[in-house]
Amino acid sequence: MSEVEKRSVHTDALATLGTIIDDSAGRDAIHLAVHPVRARVRLYPGENVGADGSKNDPVGIVDPFLRRPVNPGEMFWLVIYPRTITSLRHVWVHPAFPDEAEVETANRVTRKLSGESEQWLREFASKPNSPPYAAMIAAAQHAGSDGEYLHISGDLASGEIPPEFWDHIEVVTGKTIPTHERAKYFSCSC
Repeated sequence: MSEVEKRSVHTDALATLGTIIDDSAGRDAIHLAVHPVRARVRLYPGENVGADGSKNDPVGIVDPFLRRPVNPGEMFWLVIYPRTITSLRHVWVHPAFPDEAEVETANRVTRKLSGESEQWLREFASKPNSPPYAAMIAAAQHAGSDGEYLHISGDLASGEIPPEFWDHIEVVTGKTIPTHERAKYFSCSC
């Protein structure tokens, strides 16, 4: 029986990668999980790095095959530490990254919520003294920081803005509106 036929289908290299090996190790091939990451600081090939592109909470290393440092803002392959991922099928799972199935489920929920929020906002816009839907969305996306009034240019708008209005605005626009920017009343410049 040849040396190749004696080898296990399980990789020896993956079991020992990151350790000092002895001369009994033979040629092997491995899969490593990688993830595209944007560097937050200057990083060097092989340097320990976190999932967010910083040096905090490392989950892997900067692509060790790079021939130069990675500058802040540049993208690179984060090579996840061996034996830390929980699944590998060329699509991998790791606690520091959202699972692709979870991301798709979240996207479906967001799309559903977006439709429900748009309907809520359109119904709100149809009430007396409410601004038209498009003007309301535009003004809300560019809300100032005074926290008291949401100004609608050229449209008759007045009255109180309920707190849930801003939750629906966030879902529809994808923009987070800080509490101090959530106006309580409409005003117009008509």
